[in-house]
Amino acid sequence: MVRRLLERALPRDTRRRRLVSGMMAIVRDARRAASRTRAAEPPAEPAEPHAEASADEAEPEPEPVPPRQPAGVTYREWFCRLPADPSVLAIQRQWFDEWIRPLKVWGLVVDDGGDVAATETSLHNQSWGLVEVVKVEVGGLAEEFDRLSQDCPRDLVVLLRSGDRLRPDAVFQIAQAAWRDPWLELLYWDDDLADLAEVWEWYLAGMPEGVYFEDDLDRLSRPRFKPGWSPDLLVCANYIGRAFAVRARCLRAEAALRYRDAGATDDSLWWDLLLGLEVADQQVCRLPAVLQTIDRRDDRIESHHLELVNRWLSQQGWPARAEAGASGVNLAWEPARDAPVSAIIATRHNRDLLEGAFDLVRSAKHPAVELIIVDNGGRSDDNEAWYRARAADLNPEVIWWEEPFNYSAVNNRAAGQATGEVLVFLNDDTSPGHPGWLDNLSGWAQRPEVGVVGLQLIDDEGLIQHGGAVIGMTGLAGHLFQGMPPHSDSLLGSTDWTRNAVAVTGACLAVRRSVFEEVGGFDERLELCGSDVVLGLRARQAGYRNVVSAATPITHKESATRGAEIPDGDVFASYWAYQRWLMGGDPYFSPNLSAAHPEPMVHCEEKPGVLNQLTEMLGRPMDIFYQRNEAGEAHALAFASEADRELAESVRQGHRAVQGRREVRTVNWFVPEFQNPFYGGIHTVFRLADHLARNHGVENRFMVMTGPIDHDERWYRSGISAAFRSLADSPIAYHDSFAFDPGDVPPADAAIATMWTTAYFAARTPDQTRRFYLIQDFEPMFYPAGTLYALAEHSYRLGLYGLCNTGHLADIYRDRYGGVADHFWPAVDDSVFHARNRIDPDPDRSVTVFIYARPGHLRNCWELAARAVRLVKDELADDVRIVTAGSWAFPEHMDSLITHMGQLDYRETGPLYRTCDIGVALTTSEHPSYLPLELMACGTAVVAFENPAGDWLLRHDHNCMQSPQTADGLATEIVALVGDQHRRQRLAKQGLADIAARHARWEQNLGGVYDYLCNPESGL
Repeated sequence: MVRRLLERALPRDTRRRRLVSGMMAIVRDARRAASRTRAAEPPAEPAEPHAEASADEAEPEPEPVPPRQPAGVTYREWFCRLPADPSVLAIQRQWFDEWIRPLKVWGLVVDDGGDVAATETSLHNQSWGLVEVVKVEVGGLAEEFDRLSQDCPRDLVVLLRSGDRLRPDAVFQIAQAAWRDPWLELLYWDDDLADLAEVWEWYLAGMPEGVYFEDDLDRLSRPRFKPGWSPDLLVCANYIGRAFAVRARCLRAEAALRYRDAGATDDSLWWDLLLGLEVADQQVCRLPAVLQTIDRRDDRIESHHLELVNRWLSQQGWPARAEAGASGVNLAWEPARDAPVSAIIATRHNRDLLEGAFDLVRSAKHPAVELIIVDNGGRSDDNEAWYRARAADLNPEVIWWEEPFNYSAVNNRAAGQATGEVLVFLNDDTSPGHPGWLDNLSGWAQRPEVGVVGLQLIDDEGLIQHGGAVIGMTGLAGHLFQGMPPHSDSLLGSTDWTRNAVAVTGACLAVRRSVFEEVGGFDERLELCGSDVVLGLRARQAGYRNVVSAATPITHKESATRGAEIPDGDVFASYWAYQRWLMGGDPYFSPNLSAAHPEPMVHCEEKPGVLNQLTEMLGRPMDIFYQRNEAGEAHALAFASEADRELAESVRQGHRAVQGRREVRTVNWFVPEFQNPFYGGIHTVFRLADHLARNHGVENRFMVMTGPIDHDERWYRSGISAAFRSLADSPIAYHDSFAFDPGDVPPADAAIATMWTTAYFAARTPDQTRRFYLIQDFEPMFYPAGTLYALAEHSYRLGLYGLCNTGHLADIYRDRYGGVADHFWPAVDDSVFHARNRIDPDPDRSVTVFIYARPGHLRNCWELAARAVRLVKDELADDVRIVTAGSWAFPEHMDSLITHMGQLDYRETGPLYRTCDIGVALTTSEHPSYLPLELMACGTAVVAFENPAGDWLLRHDHNCMQSPQTADGLATEIVALVGDQHRRQRLAKQGLADIAARHARWEQNLGGVYDYLCNPESGL
């Protein structure tokens, strides 16, 4: 955003640009000087041991432990990273003057005895030029809410208590986010107890030496960084506080009247307003920046708080009542006591641990618990007698496991035999804690919107061992709050809060049977670690929320069951499942916090970025792809791509020597190194191999053509297995592309090249009965005229049989290069790409346009798309919402125009498309890509370039709109389609029909491939 503002307001090579650049250089020097100072963390106080609460005694309310502050980060260092220095504020004010249809923001200041003048001044000093400030008494709030909701429903309202202050760029960031995404109804941000005005003055004048978090907590700062949208946390605590803005139409006068009648002087009005919102996830935006200072923060729960939560619970029909906790609300569930629950414990017959787990089950006093134990410690008369003696009252069903231990398979087997509606998975190293643990788990798990549920776990030293899983914490995933004393405050809020999380640990996990079966149970590709996290991620992708409750903690000895070692295979398999969140960040954590520590600490720039962490963890370079046509690459591939005239002739002679049909039992696939097995052509390679294995018993072998050192089987095997489980045990061989020995490749009935760089190796390899070339695009077009273009094009002259993805590519191979070829038609994965549960069109809602954004891939024409986006947004403003995804390469200068979601998990793309009205799919190559098919299958109207290569699918004003290959031409088509709902619906309907007619089933479309491999001269 800042860079874009500079480009617009301060053109290059101008005196004004040079002057501001000089000023900013001074600021940067000052910041570097400040970063040389570090503070040491004071020693932590010894933790109190965890005390087990009895059923008959009420546990006294504990005093919250104040937050411990991070080591090595001064407040000056952290605050000086905020991007609102005076030069930027000046640019923001100038940009506002050029804004098209700027959004009005109302600042309502509640006059309740605080410093009204300070609050009003902070609003008047905003860089956003359309802020209306209104001071209102508590008794007048209802009338003001009514007026704003009726007169200006789309305007944003920030409701402040007297004494609250906003950072000078706060409203600019709020309004910009709402302009970028007009669907938003609620925006919230981080807040701070510091006197922000004083800190701001220090920032401008130079902060005093020796000012650190731990030295000046009371006077300086106690920021609270907010997790992403957490509806279940909001029921139990107002984690957002007063730091939010809503559309005026969301203001409810009855909430103001209740606040007035209660005579409250706290934040209950704000909590009441938030609970009353009816918003989808897409209508909420968290701005992870400290934009507001408040003079007090009170997490105590009083009777009127319980009343408002109980009112909401009653309105929603939740079978629960609110009870006061230490710093939030706990829910006392009233589920049917006879709801059947199956508790599942996997063990290696560790009797000492099992005694504790049995006591845990007994402590629940739940009348309908079925206990299933899977024991891989060896079946014997003595072991069976021990169960009869020690657990007769629990009547356990014992499954004796005699196969190699696989945590996921063990629990899936037990779940298949369980009869309960709620499945509760427990480690054998769990033991009693709060007696209400099972009722709490079961209550949350029976909520229809909830997927998996966990509890806060306490270790033997009385410290928190698990408060929810965080992707990317201390590696691939870690436990929030691990090592902290219970009842602590933190920079992320109280450890006592019930929270939403991406996943919970399998040491104590509850899930409805229906959800467990819907998401496929535990992923058995993960043998020991990670399948619990994957289960949570799959539940979240299926539309459920996951919950971890701190209200009823139990005890857990981490790794007592399995030990501390994590199999390498689990590390790599976890990466493929977690990668979307590793790159994009855990939504329930904060980018302002360091993922290197389970205790929330301010993020330190000196810590390595996620790509560096992944590089170290996985043992291979991890970076974001940008296509480059470098001379070094051309020299290397010129060396590796050897093929004279005799090579092509020898390939043809070999084919002539094989007459008629030859059954194919073995296939050698020549594949390039890959970074993601779920997208593009490499996914089709593995899909085709999977089809041949399942339907024809073909043995697939993968010849990975890599560099001299990239021979890590863990990476490639886990990636192939992640894409298609049937290929998990396929043989994999690694070949140095620059020292290739054809004799190292085993004989096969068919060799299949999958990219132009691999075609040379397939052609040179002896003892391959027939050689094929899987052609999925005209790859020479990926490069400018030159060496790489020439080498890519010559691969079509090597005499390989063409197996082409579309008839158009087969025509090119036959007509232009004289090859023998046939084709299959592409299809979509109906489990992901379909129109079921599509969001219905709403004429009052801004139209959503999806654009595939891969700035690092030249053939996707991002530069044209970016210019078109700017033209569309300039004309339609907040009548259009533009969403992009496809790569972690963030589109430059576009943060004020688009919502960029990065590279999504494959399973998330379909749900995204089903929220979009228009999908823009741009390509200039000979294959239109899978994107138009996938968008059509999701019921989205498509806009594409005029490109005859895609005429087999795309027909202008029939099932799509086609535009000239220019930015203004593309923008014109998008603008016209945004304004024509009838045409969008007509195009979408026809697109669905065309997909259903020819592209809905991969199995059907690949049905002739095997016969072609057996007898390519006969055609498909």
